[in-house]
Amino acid sequence: MKFLGIVRICGLVLATSFASFAFASDFSSLYAKVKPTVVMLKTNAYVEKETAKGVVSTQQRGIGSGVIVDGNYVLTASHVVNVADRVEVQTADGKIYAGRTVSSMPLADLAVVEILDAPKNLKHAKLGDSDKAKIGQEVIVVGAPYGLSQTLTVGNFSGRRINDDPKDLIVTEFLQTDAPINQGNSGGPMFNRKGEVIGIVSHIRSTSGGSEGLGFAASINMAKRLFLDNPPPWVGMEVEPLTEVMADALNIPYGKGLLVQQVAYGSMADDFGLQHGRVPAVVAGRKLLLGGDVIVAFGGQEVDYSPEGFRRISAYMNSIPDNGQVEMTVYRDGQERVLTAIKHEVLKDVR
Repeated sequence: MKFLGIVRICGLVLATSFASFAFASDFSSLYAKVKPTVVMLKTNAYVEKETAKGVVSTQQRGIGSGVIVDGNYVLTASHVVNVADRVEVQTADGKIYAGRTVSSMPLADLAVVEILDAPKNLKHAKLGDSDKAKIGQEVIVVGAPYGLSQTLTVGNFSGRRINDDPKDLIVTEFLQTDAPINQGNSGGPMFNRKGEVIGIVSHIRSTSGGSEGLGFAASINMAKRLFLDNPPPWVGMEVEPLTEVMADALNIPYGKGLLVQQVAYGSMADDFGLQHGRVPAVVAGRKLLLGGDVIVAFGGQEVDYSPEGFRRISAYMNSIPDNGQVEMTVYRDGQERVLTAIKHEVLKDVR
């Protein structure tokens, strides 16, 4: 009888343990709660290149994810939309709306897209406090890997990676996770068990090209710091820092600057009238598109790809009021030219 009693107790303990495990692994209610806030982004960009047959325009299509954070604003990854000429937002109910990038910080891989003509009843996600996330806690990621929208993956918060090297232009923070992340997940939200957004999926580290349990999401507290206080405008260009070796090879009379590689339609860079590169080449081991403008100054502030140089240019941009004129100096066709554009108001409703 004593033996049977022990068996019953052990069975009860095991049953309770398995029940607890099953309960801890059931994310159906949490998924149902956050699903309406997650969107899929479809992008189009046109890249022009000089070939033996002349200038050829190639359409590049992309897929990413995002999360509605306020009204008709979507938080996503910068690399998904920063140089896109066209953005479409597909909500959880399958409806598609035109989108417009309004703010972007490529150095932190974060951006904000406005849903145009969006209905007023869009559900938005609650933003959490990523500083309170503890390593080992469960997290979920919802996004569109390979275009499969509203896909749920589960993992743990594996580590906090703060990049504060003095050589980095800005201090960044990324949350590491082993939740499966693949192409198309970029820009999607990482939620805690409360359904609060604590990160925006950025990138993975992989030898195969697919998920290997090393995913990274920009922390939501970094996003708050960048976009709530003084949101950056959407400049909408891809650039390559000019080095002295490259300047000598290309016969450019500047040791510092930014080679314009790509310009997004409708962006501030487009308003400036910047000309992007079209001639593919390899210079100093780097693949470039040559023949475009070289940015050498902002508002008289020399372009210096360093933390101090970034702070100077940021201070200049912040000194320009909304609807004020921004000046940029470029090297084009062997001479300097001063270009101007209007700094539009950014994220008024969110602020």
